[in-house]
Amino acid sequence: MRTRLLDSDTRREILAICRREFEGIFAAAANPPNIYGDDEAESRVDVTVILDSSERRLSYEREICKGGALSILAVDRQTFEKDVENDWLGGTLVDNLLVPYEPLINRGFLWSQEVKAKKRIIVETINNLILEYPEMSREILIKPEFFMWEAISRKASLYPPIICKILSVFEEEAGREAQRKIMRGFRAALNEAEKEKVISFYNGYVRINEEYIETVRGRKLRLLIFLKNVRNSILRYSIEVVPKMMLTLFEDYITYVKKSAIEGRILPELEDTKRLIYIPTSQGLVSLSDKLTLSEFVRRTLSKDRDTNVKVERLGGVLNSVYLVSLPDGNNTKRNVVKLFKSWYGLKWLPIALWALGTRGFAVLGKTRLEREYAINRILSTHGVRVPQIIHVSPSERLIFQEYVEGESLAEVIRQICSSEEDNEDLYSIIWKVGKEIARVHKLNVSLGDCKPENLKLTRDGRICFLDLEQAERGGDQAWDIAEFLYYSGHYAIMSPIRVPRRITESFIDGYLEEGGNVENIRKVRSPKYIKVFSFFTPPHILYIIANTCKEKAEAQIR
Repeated sequence: MRTRLLDSDTRREILAICRREFEGIFAAAANPPNIYGDDEAESRVDVTVILDSSERRLSYEREICKGGALSILAVDRQTFEKDVENDWLGGTLVDNLLVPYEPLINRGFLWSQEVKAKKRIIVETINNLILEYPEMSREILIKPEFFMWEAISRKASLYPPIICKILSVFEEEAGREAQRKIMRGFRAALNEAEKEKVISFYNGYVRINEEYIETVRGRKLRLLIFLKNVRNSILRYSIEVVPKMMLTLFEDYITYVKKSAIEGRILPELEDTKRLIYIPTSQGLVSLSDKLTLSEFVRRTLSKDRDTNVKVERLGGVLNSVYLVSLPDGNNTKRNVVKLFKSWYGLKWLPIALWALGTRGFAVLGKTRLEREYAINRILSTHGVRVPQIIHVSPSERLIFQEYVEGESLAEVIRQICSSEEDNEDLYSIIWKVGKEIARVHKLNVSLGDCKPENLKLTRDGRICFLDLEQAERGGDQAWDIAEFLYYSGHYAIMSPIRVPRRITESFIDGYLEEGGNVENIRKVRSPKYIKVFSFFTPPHILYIIANTCKEKAEAQIR
């Protein structure tokens, strides 16, 4: 299938046929002729006619003109506008406005409807991205062309023969001009979406506004209710129209089969539209379609010398697949952490689900946890909270590549406190610092979700670094973060004097409240729903000391 321009004689002939067949034409548009065979006589022009009629109209005519076949789909204005506004008939009536077309009558109306239809497509696509990437959607950067290719891809998935029409438009010398024409409408629609505060522009990319993301995420699913009598009347006309269109549909299908058999390909943009969506990392932008594996990352990013001895060792426990990648770098060793986000299923997940039953829910899907790890890392790093730098993300492989943070685990700090015969104020000051940093996180309306001491590290420059953010989220249960850190720390103090868990709790709370943390979160820590979760491994008297200290500190702050 090839295309050619619509000459002036053909335009006049098409207009004459349309006016002969239909009365009250309000607007009309024609797509460039599609050449199906080797002979230019084997061509067809698709025409959409909008009628100024108060009655529901949907009809189809096939005529022969000097330039070849003429396929005319006529519809009343009200039905056409409904299809533009809300996909009333599945977008069938406006499909020809999404690809290059030539206005025959009422150019202004056709342009306004094209922009309106493309804006609807943009908003629907953005809504889908928000639902698919609820956390990451705040960070993604979208090339404007994505919306064009995504719209075409969606149409092609429903009606594959449309691929031939797209190929014929985009693969000839005039392909760039065709894309420019299509994008003219999408860019106008994007400007409208910007005015409505759905999106904003950033360095040539489209970014989804955070307020709009919150609006979409807050919506409840609603069933669309259609007026049955109106839809049924259109359905009756459709039943009459479709048989008349069979020859046209058959031509499209035959061309599609021939082209698929001969060329066996489609445009790369249609194969994976998400290659036009990016997320930022410390090393630059990464496409959502990126499929970089661990071995490829080591070869491409870390090791330039094939003979370099690269060491990969597993870190973490049963539920997580975390690897430390080490390789020589001169006299030093370069280290990076690679996290593989597998979904948790079966018996591996059961113990943790039972452990926190009724108190805390956990994200179990690998995709969700990867999103949270990435998105919350970006939020915290932007606000100066120490987290590992993200070097690369491979969403398709569910991999995140991070810097390895040198330092001492907070679990080791607490062990030192619990094993010391005398109070070490330097060590307690570290716990105070932890309280301050968690308060900073909470003031950003973020909860960490998994705040065990093992997931925090004291860096060599004395900062507190948060290592594991896959359970973190905006909002969430901030009191859980405090309860988990304190009660979990308590199990290290089994053989310690009573003053030790009390001092740990006091130091943490002092730092938390000094940084402006919510005292209500401290008060909630003594709730039985938190205490019962940690009663499996922290002795009752330690739990009591921690809970009672939280109560005293909260009451003193309120007074």
